[in-house]
Parts: sequence; C-alpha cells; structure tokens
Amino acid sequence: MKYIKNLSLILAVCGTSLYATNGDNLIGLGPKSRAMGGAGIAYSLGAESALVNPALIEGKRVMFGGSYFSPSVEFKNNVDTSTVGGANSHSAYQESDKGASLIPEVAISYQLDDKTAFGVGMFGIAGMGVDYYSDKPYFGNPFKGHQPSPSTPQDEYIGTKNGTNQLSTSLQLMSFALPYAKRINEKLRIGIVPVIEYGALSMSFNSGAYQATPQGFQNVHTGTGTSDDVGFGAQFGMGYNVPDFEVKKVSVKNLSLGLVIKTPIKMSYEHQISDATKAFGIKGFSDDLTQPAEIGIGLAYKLTKEQTLLFDYKNIMWGSAGGYEDFAWENQNVFAIGYEKLGWDWTWRAGYNYAKSPIQELASGPAFDQNGFNYKNYKNAVINYFNLSGFPAVSEHHFTFGGGKRINEHTSFDFACVYAPKVEKSFDTSALSQAQVAGMAGGKDMPASVQRGLAGVASAASVSHNQFSITMGLNIKFY
Repeated sequence: MKYIKNLSLILAVCGTSLYATNGDNLIGLGPKSRAMGGAGIAYSLGAESALVNPALIEGKRVMFGGSYFSPSVEFKNNVDTSTVGGANSHSAYQESDKGASLIPEVAISYQLDDKTAFGVGMFGIAGMGVDYYSDKPYFGNPFKGHQPSPSTPQDEYIGTKNGTNQLSTSLQLMSFALPYAKRINEKLRIGIVPVIEYGALSMSFNSGAYQATPQGFQNVHTGTGTSDDVGFGAQFGMGYNVPDFEVKKVSVKNLSLGLVIKTPIKMSYEHQISDATKAFGIKGFSDDLTQPAEIGIGLAYKLTKEQTLLFDYKNIMWGSAGGYEDFAWENQNVFAIGYEKLGWDWTWRAGYNYAKSPIQELASGPAFDQNGFNYKNYKNAVINYFNLSGFPAVSEHHFTFGGGKRINEHTSFDFACVYAPKVEKSFDTSALSQAQVAGMAGGKDMPASVQRGLAGVASAASVSHNQFSITMGLNIKFY
C-alpha cells in the first residue's frame, strides 16, 4: 500500500487563514476600494487605483497604510472505523493558533501633465497561515501493535486527535507595480502597469517521519524551510466617461465605465507542493502556484454631485492557474457593489461583495472496488481534504463599511472594515481513511473481518471560517 502513509495527513500549502478574500485574492486594495466592497474599476481612487485600474491614477498623491486581519479558522477530520472494530473519533474543531496579520500598502501617483500620469505601488496581496501544532498526535498501529523499526518506523504515527497533523504554514505575497496612465481625450483613458510579484512559502507538519537518537527512534516534524520566487505580469486598464443619453425619456448623466485585464503571474515554490503530495502517492503535482488571470468590468454612476454608486464584475480564472487547477479550483465570478457619499469633513462608504467559493466537493467513492485500489476515488478524497485544510476559500459574502476624515486641505485619513460571516463546509474523505486502514491492517493480507467492513469506514473533513479586517491609510495630495 505505497499510497498510504497516515490517516488525515494532508499538508496544507497556503494557510487556512484566508483574509477577506475572493479565493485567496484580497477584496480590493486600499481603504477606499475595500470600504466599497472591492469596487473601483470605473471610479478613480487616486494613487490607490494602481492595481484596481491603472488607467484611473491621477494627481500628485501619496497613500500609505495597511490592513489588520483577525480571522477565525477551525478544522477537523472526523473518522468512523466502527465497521472494522474501531470507533468514531468524535474529532472536535481545532482552532488555528496563527495570530493576526498586518499587510502593508503604499501607493504614489504623479501627474506629469493634463494627459499623463505615472506612479509606484507596493501592496501586500496575501498574508496567510495556520498553526495547528497543539493538536495531539497519536501513535501505535492498532492492527499490528508493533514498535517503530529501522525498516518501517513511519507506520507508528497514525495521525492527530482532530486530524490536522500539527500543520503550520505561511504564505506571503507582495506586488510591486509601476502604473502608467494616458488620457486619450475627454472621454477615454487607458493605462498599463507592469507587476513584479514576490512570494514566500514555508510549511511544517507531522508526516510520521522518524530519526534515530541514542534513546531510539523519535518522531520529528517534516519541513523544507522557506521557498520563494519572483514572478512577472501586467495589467491593462481603460476608463470611459459615457456621453449623456436617454432611456425611455429618462436622462442618464455622469455614467463611467471601466475595463481591466490581468495576466497570470507564474510562481513556483521548490519542494513544497510536489513533496507534500508525493507523501500520499498523488501523481503529477508540480510546485507551481500561479496567481490567476482576471478580467473585470465596472461602472460608476453619480446619483448626485456627492453620491456615487459603483458596480464591478470580475472573472478570476483559477481553473487554468498552475497549482490551483491541480486542486480542481473553479473559475470565480465576483460581484461588488459600492456606495460613496462625499462630504467636506467626512466621507462615508459602504459595500457588498459576493463570489461563490472556487472549491467544491469532488465525488469520491470507495477506495477499493472489484478492480482493486481505486486511485481516482482516493485522489479525490485527498483533494477534498487538501482544499478544506489547506485552501479553505469558503467565504462567499463580504460586508464592508468605511469612511474618510479630512485632516486639512491636503491630507485625509481613510479606513475600511470588512466582515465575512461564519461559514462551515464538509467534504467526504472516506476513501482516504479506507486506504489508510487497509494499509495498517496489512494490505492484501488484511484479516477477512477488516476486508468485509472496510467499505463502511467513513470520514469527513470540515472547516469553520469567519473573517474580520480593518484597513487604514493616510492620503496626501500635492497641488
């Protein structure tokens, strides 16, 4: 049973603390966009538009700030082996001990003339991680009852109390952008921004590895340190002020449209994903974790001189992004609605963002059928576990609120609060547990009683997740 190492031993590559995200992309960048549900493709946010829509950067402005994320993530993998003489594990949710995170943001725009602007932006676009080290490990093969030996020491470790395998991970992504915008005429603006992205990934977990010591074999955690990479991409944007028109004698004025296209950015983290999946006999996984291509459209409609309503739609192409496609992520349709009310002293903003989770449960039948080991069912069960323990992008609804306080003629302080309510999901991982039980029971030589009850072994991975974040930024205008 070379495919089987441990029950529930699935390494998570990106931590389970995903912060106010569509998939693992942040909801907007900068306090203005984030306060309006991540919208802003058709509405200028000043220097903050660098990675929202580069065509809309304008003015001589500086924004610097950051986001504070405080997520709550819990995971469990419950296993019932009563049909082979075992019991129900009654696993409880294990809370990640990973603390809150800070993600910095800096943006600068400079207006060269009436038609041309350029800028510089540096944005942390992800800061993720989990720490389940406090989950209690279990040892001892209940079928064989043997002690660790030089030939098969790994058979002694059988998992952790709540199925997390003491996982600890950290993924950091930061983008450096150089936007350039050009006003073609009074109606049309275009922009381009080359993007340099830096990523770093580290992880450790209890894989059942052992090392020899004077006291005998000791269980040690497996980890390959930190792998990092630099990737390159680009983003193209357009903004268009629609001429006034009428619809059934209703006059429509002050309507703006926006378009943005993002190229994929290939990232690869050596020995991370490939080594982890090999531990479970899963074939064909590389170390790629590409940030996906996107296309988005937006509109901004001025209800009054002070009030603006925004709507954005984006398609995030997870299904064709290296790494994510291996885990069966689906393309994601993102809808964002935002509202802004300008004031001399205070400006208020609110919004809502919805996107169906890109991860869905894969069908997984029994690990063994009339043809023997069913690799497809086993692989799907592993991916189900992987997606909830390591990529729990299950948040779909985000409610946002924020505002801006004028400090003086040149300076304002902006903030945004983003809340994603609690969501729970469970995926079937029974084939994973059945294969592990079969391996511990002797594989082809397992007792007849185990073989008869093997199909009744059942397990399910579950995640509980909610998010809250605060983004703050200081905006300075130079005239």
